[in-house]
Amino acid sequence: MLTNKQIKLINSLHSKKGRSENELFLVEGEKGIQEVIDSDYEIEFLVINVDFQEVFSGISIPTYFVSKEDITKFSTLTINQYGLAVVKCKITPSFTQLDDVILLLDGVRDPGNLGTIIRICDWYGIKQIVLSNDCTEFYNPKVISATMGSFKRVDCNYTDLTAFIQANPLHTVLGADLAGENLHQFTFPTKVFIIMGSESHGISPEVSAMIQQRITIPRFGAAESLNVAISTGIILDHVRRN
Repeated sequence: MLTNKQIKLINSLHSKKGRSENELFLVEGEKGIQEVIDSDYEIEFLVINVDFQEVFSGISIPTYFVSKEDITKFSTLTINQYGLAVVKCKITPSFTQLDDVILLLDGVRDPGNLGTIIRICDWYGIKQIVLSNDCTEFYNPKVISATMGSFKRVDCNYTDLTAFIQANPLHTVLGADLAGENLHQFTFPTKVFIIMGSESHGISPEVSAMIQQRITIPRFGAAESLNVAISTGIILDHVRRN
């Protein structure tokens, strides 16, 4: 049976402050829980709907079975009747060894977009994302949920983007820009940083000044803009085609 202390801990992990102070985060829903169990993340304990007790009968992780109403009450998700995991945060990777293709995110604040971008990167085999310090938090429950388990396969590093670019001059710096070269006619370099800007403000002036080549997704209709996650997917698809 869950103690009041454990319930208080779960509730504290709904906030960034609580996650930071406890160095723990929540993984919610069936897919996320299955993925985190099959990973090298350390799980403190599981809280599972009692209807799924048989599924977890042989597991060595401390597991508490509660009603679906309690799961809904503890969860940050609107719909979650399966369960949640309380998981230890990892130390942020330093990226001393860089991949050829790395995504750089500048000021992406929407957690759903960040989670979707991580999932897209996982699909296209992009293992490293570098984020500006004002991007939304990796361990935000909405980010973790939107990744659909991909958070365990893609490393995210928060840092000053200008300093990172300056420290790694062997990669060509590309930026997504409406005034850029047509993506359909562009050949990607072997080593490349691809910069995506925020949903509302685009790439910041200081980061934009470091872009060596600009690319754009050609528009055939009348829409004003594309969602940053959708744009990332289209660009990464062209990277892999090259």
